[in-house]
Amino acid sequence: MLDTSTEQCKTDNDCAARGGSFAGLKCVERVCVAPEDAGADAADASDAAVDAGPWGCLGNVVFPAPQKPQVAVTVPLIDLISHAGRTDVLARVCAKIDVNCGSPITTTKPDANGLLHLTLSAGFDGFVLLTPLLPDGGQPDPDAGGGPDSGVGQLVIPSLVFFNPPLVDDTLYTTILLLTQDDLMQLSQLEGTTIDPSLGAVFMATNDCNGQASAGVSVALDSTATSTQGFYFQNNLPTLTGTATDSTGYAGFVNAPVGTRTLTGTLQATQQYIGKVSVFSRASMISYTVVAPSP
Repeated sequence: MLDTSTEQCKTDNDCAARGGSFAGLKCVERVCVAPEDAGADAADASDAAVDAGPWGCLGNVVFPAPQKPQVAVTVPLIDLISHAGRTDVLARVCAKIDVNCGSPITTTKPDANGLLHLTLSAGFDGFVLLTPLLPDGGQPDPDAGGGPDSGVGQLVIPSLVFFNPPLVDDTLYTTILLLTQDDLMQLSQLEGTTIDPSLGAVFMATNDCNGQASAGVSVALDSTATSTQGFYFQNNLPTLTGTATDSTGYAGFVNAPVGTRTLTGTLQATQQYIGKVSVFSRASMISYTVVAPSP
């Protein structure tokens, strides 16, 4: 038994300075303890965070500092309908200030399984521009038109992927559900809305404090047009009548005004603030990101 009303230490060096049986002990909560006990205290703290539930971090979110200068990021790209990996895209990594990606940092393609492998600077706050590729590996001519037999409708819609939370370690990022022009037209007809090609779309996943897809999250867009429509996934399909995410955590907006857009997430049941993230919205493109707990 130890009298913890007396401060034994402030640092590990204070324990070492006591000598004798104190040598090699760690300073935990003003008391010198064995290293294995210190580890147990850390485990207890981790367990306490889990016991607090998926939203226990809200109001006290701190992004950890990167532990290395570069991180390996894997981004799964799958087809919205078939869920098969999409490989027919070219990926350009772009600095945030390079809004048109005129000078990409690097250019690559996904592997045979639709996995995009990137090495990025820790804390990278730019985006990845995804553009469609033709079966022969070339890029479509934007001025060639899109007749019914052109195959343009089956090409992936040009997209931008924004990372959130900040990249501080090697990461398997959220799965990106890519749409073709035909997919978007069919979904818009199903929901009774019309896609305005002069506006953009913003799709997102919503994550909890443990980085898991979260149900019960409402999202808001900072600026809307008269034709802007929000949607939430319900039973694996987007619906305009939903008010919060289901277990997939997916939501979004079509016909979003172009420019920098800010998304804010709240818990529907309590209206508690979760976090916010900013992306670019560009005409006839889809912007993807994650709404997750933030300071």
